[in-house]
Amino acid sequence: MLREELKAAIDADAESYNEVRKAYKAAKDAPEASKLIATALQQATSVPLGVAEKASEVRRIAKELKPITNPNMGSDLTTAIALANAGLEGSLANVEINLDSLEHESAEAQSFVTKTRSRAEALKTAR
Repeated sequence: MLREELKAAIDADAESYNEVRKAYKAAKDAPEASKLIATALQQATSVPLGVAEKASEVRRIAKELKPITNPNMGSDLTTAIALANAGLEGSLANVEINLDSLEHESAEAQSFVTKTRSRAEALKTAR
């Protein structure tokens, strides 16, 4: 299940990036430019945040397997944990970049920024 969700996130991330680009282009002529951009950035932030949460879950599962796995497969679990950490770190970097952009948008976006930063921080400290 996690595998399929992570695979689907690849397309969702690309689509959310395209929506941000469209929003910035449309904002030049739109009276509600700030709202268009904020909505697109929120979606573009939610996708990598979801990936970070899934990467954290993969890491948790791999760590739980360590004590019950054949020692000869220990390096495989070490690799799985390292890859999950890389996915987590990369996704959270993407989240942070989008949140930095959102901070300069509408006041409505501030609530989203605050909640999302809290969720991201919880993932960082759960190592």
